Amino acid sequence: MDFITPFKKHLPKILIAAAAVTAILLSYLRVFELYELQTYDWRCKLRGDRPVHQDIVFIDIWDDTLKALGAWPFSRTYHADLIRVLHEAGAKAVGFDMLFVEGTADDADVAQAAREAGNTYFVYAFLSPERRGDHFASDMMLAPLVPEFAAASKGTGYVNAKADLDGKRRRTFPTIHHEGKEYYQLSFRLALDLLGVPEEQAKVRRGVMDLGGKRRVPLDDEGYFLVNYAGKWEGKNFKHYSYYDVLAAYLETVSGQTPRIDLKELRGKICFVGLTALGSHDTNPIPIQSIYPMVGLYANVLNNILLEDYIRRADRLVNTLVTMTIALGTVLFSLRMRPVAGLLTSLGAVTIYALVAVALFLWAGIWIDLFYPVLLVLLSYAVSTLGRTMLEMRKRELIEKELKIASQIQQSFLPQSVPSVAGAEVAVFFKPAKAVGGDLYTFLTLADGKLGVMVGDVSGKGTPAALFMAKAVSEFKFCARDRNDPAEVLSALNDSISSESTGGLFVTMSYAIFDVASGTLSFSNGGHLPVVQVAADGTSQLLSAEEGMPIGVMPGMPFAAFSGRMTAGDCYAFYSDGVTEARNRRKDEWGVETLQKIMSKHHTEGAGAILERSVEELKKFMGKAEQHDDITLIVVKVGAA
Repeated sequence: MDFITPFKKHLPKILIAAAAVTAILLSYLRVFELYELQTYDWRCKLRGDRPVHQDIVFIDIWDDTLKALGAWPFSRTYHADLIRVLHEAGAKAVGFDMLFVEGTADDADVAQAAREAGNTYFVYAFLSPERRGDHFASDMMLAPLVPEFAAASKGTGYVNAKADLDGKRRRTFPTIHHEGKEYYQLSFRLALDLLGVPEEQAKVRRGVMDLGGKRRVPLDDEGYFLVNYAGKWEGKNFKHYSYYDVLAAYLETVSGQTPRIDLKELRGKICFVGLTALGSHDTNPIPIQSIYPMVGLYANVLNNILLEDYIRRADRLVNTLVTMTIALGTVLFSLRMRPVAGLLTSLGAVTIYALVAVALFLWAGIWIDLFYPVLLVLLSYAVSTLGRTMLEMRKRELIEKELKIASQIQQSFLPQSVPSVAGAEVAVFFKPAKAVGGDLYTFLTLADGKLGVMVGDVSGKGTPAALFMAKAVSEFKFCARDRNDPAEVLSALNDSISSESTGGLFVTMSYAIFDVASGTLSFSNGGHLPVVQVAADGTSQLLSAEEGMPIGVMPGMPFAAFSGRMTAGDCYAFYSDGVTEARNRRKDEWGVETLQKIMSKHHTEGAGAILERSVEELKKFMGKAEQHDDITLIVVKVGAA
């Protein structure tokens, strides 16, 4: 007892210290980097446009160029012409941001033009560069440059850029080691030549790349260069010229016509040539724009180096020390003040810190973490709210137990086995996305050997949908017990459910009656997905009755009935949107067409085999992607009566 009493006395301080240490670790490990990147993007947008070097220009392969010269990739002869035109115009350097991997018949002409101009740079790409020790390295070139171009160029560089957690390009690799040699990114390669720095004088050290003493380029604590974008692509910073207009202006000048652009403007310019047409593959999001041609990244890097306009990120240690100071101050003030006063003081400290962080970025280009102080406010109150948190955790455990029981109860509303009907084989697969779901289905063995199949999907998720699902199943069985017309069943069900309060929920539903003896199928649809039918010859179609709103929206709504003939060997699939809208990690949807193809391929097999093949392909498609909706799939195979 003597040991426990002082422990209880100091428990609040212990908890506050633990919370502060946790915040420090989160800061150093950058666990919330994704959110910090969002604050960085916000600061970039708030800052506005940056100055640009007047000699850096773009030669855009825009839609007008593709319209005039043909679809991409067009003949490389045009590249040779462009190199000659720019050389004659007096361009200082020409950098092609396009990969020339495979040789063509026009390569000799391009190489000759580049050799004669003596100002042309070509690019290549590495496969998955990664940090190894104190440098970046790659074991393989993903897109090597045509040797003929490499020999004719003034210099070459790679075009790899780092994709952050959210896919945006904020950083790039300054150098990459490959097979014992150091390679430079295109912009750094250009910078070395423009500044007159031999490669051997460029050194990468911790936090900086020294370009022969003429520039000290800052790098972050992981060795990346932070790209300080001057503005949006369509902004008024860098000068843009059309690839086609440059060629056309030269021809107009030679023929004595007034050229559409004055090629003298290109004298002394550093020209970046890239594909910028709408829908081109070489676009990615950046902090200030969701779609940005990557040729712009390399121009911005060179602009940063020439103007020495950099963004410097404070390393992990500095950010951790700042975090520690704020954590200790917040905890000390919180312990000495009443909750409201402590909260206001903490918020005031965070506000001042945020203003300082923004000011440093706007006027000095210094990036210190901004997201973590918000977390510290929560940490300062962690001790006072611990009891409530523990109580909420207890409630959550009880809710989870109740959800488990609810799941078992919900399962009891669904059929525990498939019906045995002469002339028809039935197989079903059901997998809810959560403990309880909104999909529903049932089978009815009707008079004269008829089989009823119903499938539905409740709007909404979770417990409300599960409760509504149980009600819908029960009501459906009652409405269908003495009715042989699917449209009448859905109409009666709709009137019954619509007359009661449903909390804004409704259910889409399909109901079909198989009469194997007479070879007929009757079917009605209440806003649900069409039924897939695969005939005995393997052809498939989608069956959907016209009219029919979801069940429970409005009473008195009409429901149409579909009636058709069946033959031995026909098979049918009833499903929920969890099947057709299933996604893989790339967010691609499986689609009903895929289900049709699988069923057509295996239509000669039994219902169980068709279902098994379909589910296998569905799981293979989804891979490790999270299931976002309930999955229900029912296959009915018609045989001889």
